[in-house]
Formats: sequence, C-alpha cells, structure tokens
Amino acid sequence: MPPRIDTPILFPAARGGYLDIEKFRHRHWTPAVRAAGLDHRRLYDCRHTFATWAIENGEHLWYVATLMGTSVTQLEDTYARWLKRTDDRLRERFDAYDARAASG
Repeated sequence: MPPRIDTPILFPAARGGYLDIEKFRHRHWTPAVRAAGLDHRRLYDCRHTFATWAIENGEHLWYVATLMGTSVTQLEDTYARWLKRTDDRLRERFDAYDARAASG
C-alpha cells in the first residue's frame, strides 16, 4: 500500500511521484532476481507470466484483459498457444464426463 492514501500511485518514489524505472531495475529488480537465484528476466516478463497463469487457470479473458489494461483480441493474439492448451484441457474434461455418464 502507498504510504499516503491521497495518491493514485501504488508504488510512489521515495520522495513522491513516479519511480524512475531504470534506477528501479538497477537498484532493486536485478538484485532481487539474483538473490532469488533466478535467471535474468525483464520486469515486463512478469506481465506475461501473470497472463499465462491466469489463462491456464481458466480465468475469463475479459477479466484478464481488464486487469491488464488490454483487449481480449490482444490476449488471443499474444497467448494463442496457451489458449489452445486450455481448449485441450476442456476437451479432456468433457471426454471424462462422457465416459462417466456412459458407465453410470
């Protein structure tokens, strides 16, 4: 939470206002990634990770698009391969349901 509630900025700079992204990457992001024992990754990659996990866990695309400030069309274009895996899982669930219904 921001230290003050009268600002719309979630992560304000120490002296207020917006963070300098280059300084943040150098001073905080890269050391944190190293300390976690992870391979280097861009901060922006977190956006892709979030989208991929949300899609694979069955979140509605319109909801993910709203959270990310993008469109469903853009999600479909960017994450088509994960959407295909989601379709495969859905098909497997329907097949399992059909199998249970046929045996019951």
